[in-house]
Amino acid sequence: MGRRSPAVFLDRDGVINEVVFRDGKPESPRTLEEFRFVQGVAELLEKLRDSGYRLFVVSNQPDVARGLVPLSLLKQMTDLIMSSLPVERVLTCVHDDRDGCECRKPKPGMLLQVALSDGIDLSQSFIIGDSWRDVQAARNAGCMSILLRKAYNDGVEAPYLAGSLAEAVDLIVRQEGTEMQAASYVTTYLDEVRQIAGRLSLDAIVGIIRGLIAIRSKGGRLFFLGVGGSAANASHAVNDFRKIAGIECYAPTDNVAELTARINDEGWESSYANWLRGSRLNSEDGIFVLSVGGGHAEKKISTNLIKAIEYARQVGAKVFGIVGRDGGYTAQVADACVVIPTVNQSTVTPHTEAFQAVVWHLIVSHPDLLLHEMKWESMP
Repeated sequence: MGRRSPAVFLDRDGVINEVVFRDGKPESPRTLEEFRFVQGVAELLEKLRDSGYRLFVVSNQPDVARGLVPLSLLKQMTDLIMSSLPVERVLTCVHDDRDGCECRKPKPGMLLQVALSDGIDLSQSFIIGDSWRDVQAARNAGCMSILLRKAYNDGVEAPYLAGSLAEAVDLIVRQEGTEMQAASYVTTYLDEVRQIAGRLSLDAIVGIIRGLIAIRSKGGRLFFLGVGGSAANASHAVNDFRKIAGIECYAPTDNVAELTARINDEGWESSYANWLRGSRLNSEDGIFVLSVGGGHAEKKISTNLIKAIEYARQVGAKVFGIVGRDGGYTAQVADACVVIPTVNQSTVTPHTEAFQAVVWHLIVSHPDLLLHEMKWESMP
């Protein structure tokens, strides 16, 4: 695959052409006479193209679905854009909100389509728009947004604001563009954190807490299983649950000598399951899987976790998990499992491994599990 290109996606009405005010509200042109380009737009877009950005127009046009603009007129407007401005394509969504399509902004369908078909690097690309829909579409697609400040969008927040299209273009092509890209990644990442936190399953978290209370009341043990970064998280979790919650806990990755001996003699796939056998896992105990994918037998991903889960179920031990993406095998069979929602395919792993820590710290500090105060919380 060749090098992917940066692009600037432009909203249509209010960005490259003027909006039309009807009863004091900004609306789309409904005749060719009403369709008027913003002054100097062609020269400004040439400036962007000369700076190495590919140009696309992405526009919601719900007036088509509402019967206010015929498709033939929309095509005439699109043809006028293509013949007058240095843009490669014009993409329009002609649906209304109730149609539930994937292309209508704030959904990122049009941007994802261009990224796939035209080789666009969304992380290095911008949307210039005049609506909250443009800003959110940028977030959903993983690119940067510049909101053109208008009287009709007062109060809309965006990572970057510009008083005009000329100012927005200047922001991109000057040296600030590189700084904006770095800052935008930070803004987008933290926005994703907020989205994930708001979508976590409270029922799943409470289910794990109840299950762990039951294990502790019976004197059972808890075995944390993870691979890679999740293995490091497993070690941290063992410390917390032993010290703070008073549950006897272990992780196979804490004993490198035994684990590597089992891998060498018995194989990777069975190493965790055999370690659990050696630990005499029983129905009073539980295993706690920390994983991004959760294990996938057909794709042969984290099969050591799958075999460990299968063995746990065989002996009647409880199975808990904090996993990412769709949760894989862990989410399918666990007694209680938190699946970290995917909000951006490019950041599944960092968010999952980070939220493993967020969720287990929530659990271990829950009043029903907390037995021993932590140092800084207990100091006056």
